[in-house]
Amino acid sequence: MGIVGLAPLFAGARADMHPIAFHKGETITLARWRADVEHNAQRLLARRIGRGALVCEDSYPFLVGLMALIQIDAGVILPPNDQPGTLRDLQPEFEALVTDSPAVGEASRVVIESSGVEAATRHIEIERSRIIFFTSGSTGDIKQVPKTLAQFEREAEALEATWGGLLSDAQVFGTVTHQHVFGMSFRLIWPILAGRAFESAFDAAWEPLLEKLTSRSVVVSSPAQLTRLGGLEPLPIDRRPAMVITAGAPLPDEAAANAAAILGCRPTEVLGSTEAGVIGWRDDVASPVSWRPFPGVEIGTGTGGVLLLRSRHAAEDGWSTQADRITLCGDGRFRLEGRVDRIVKVEGKRVSLDRMERAMIALPWIAEATVVSLGGNQLYLGAVARLTPAGIDKVARIGKFRFERMLRRELAYGEASAVLPRRWRFVEVMPRNEMGKRRIADLRVLFSKA
Repeated sequence: MGIVGLAPLFAGARADMHPIAFHKGETITLARWRADVEHNAQRLLARRIGRGALVCEDSYPFLVGLMALIQIDAGVILPPNDQPGTLRDLQPEFEALVTDSPAVGEASRVVIESSGVEAATRHIEIERSRIIFFTSGSTGDIKQVPKTLAQFEREAEALEATWGGLLSDAQVFGTVTHQHVFGMSFRLIWPILAGRAFESAFDAAWEPLLEKLTSRSVVVSSPAQLTRLGGLEPLPIDRRPAMVITAGAPLPDEAAANAAAILGCRPTEVLGSTEAGVIGWRDDVASPVSWRPFPGVEIGTGTGGVLLLRSRHAAEDGWSTQADRITLCGDGRFRLEGRVDRIVKVEGKRVSLDRMERAMIALPWIAEATVVSLGGNQLYLGAVARLTPAGIDKVARIGKFRFERMLRRELAYGEASAVLPRRWRFVEVMPRNEMGKRRIADLRVLFSKA
């Protein structure tokens, strides 16, 4: 069907009765969407709102609120969640909270309403759209990232050029929120521009989502959620999705294999960031892992192998420097070699935390590991590890103290003893945020107790 921009969609580039979403048992058409956007835009205009914080549990009201704010030329603030502390901290950034729930927030509130009618075509201007996302990255420090709908449209063109032929008119389901760039782009903007209908509700649990799945659909999920499929029965052939797409953090190989066994297809991993949008993707198990750039994305390397990026859909024009180090492959692909900001000095020696984590995971007792710096001026390292069954058995037999000494001896083959982790924490589940990312602040909390 191809990509049709948001402005042309409002102007009649696709049939009025074309379905865009399934919302609480109702099929939402383009004409109904236009009517709901117009109705709520007039309500927001009457309030003279210049900046609105948009927080919705359901994706269709979110899409209505987004376009209503854009229609009145208001700035859109997208808090990452609806927690009272988050909204309180961001309250100076907006004049009203636009939501689908009267129970959310304490600020001036506008609850999105249904018009109950269908509207004719109309003009809508998206070029001046201003959408502010909030991201914490790996450190936990919040920063603002401005985006435009035009950037999302160009990203949708790259996604459709890559996978459109495979997906046809597949229905889109998801377990990730639209409040983040990944969910908004893959669950809402790309589907609606490509003519695919999306399921408005997103499910944090797998059981209700799997009950709704249709044949050859698309599932948009996160690495954290794909690690929680254990114990579920494999889907029957007639309800297996055509694609499972994930982003936000590396997907462990065991989780990818488990997802393939249950869902019937191996997840496709997407590399990107809030600022850059999508960069590359992979869906194979070849080692070492290599990534293919999306159409419209140019990749290069700078000093020390740092990733240089130029993209049609990035927030920054021209070439920009990313926080990853890469190696370019001869076939146009590239390999990730770790984060630029994960080099620290311990006892006067430069240590790559990525390299140390790879050495730990190569041991038969460790399934997953993260190394963090501790101690302020007197820097030392702490290690958080999830053990394999062999590791759990080893601790039970020799005790935690001797187990830690054994790990240090093994790691000393590749690192100086002075830089090896001095403190260890063994966990059943690695702390991650809702997108599967490990945040340094969360990991350091594990070491705050003796």
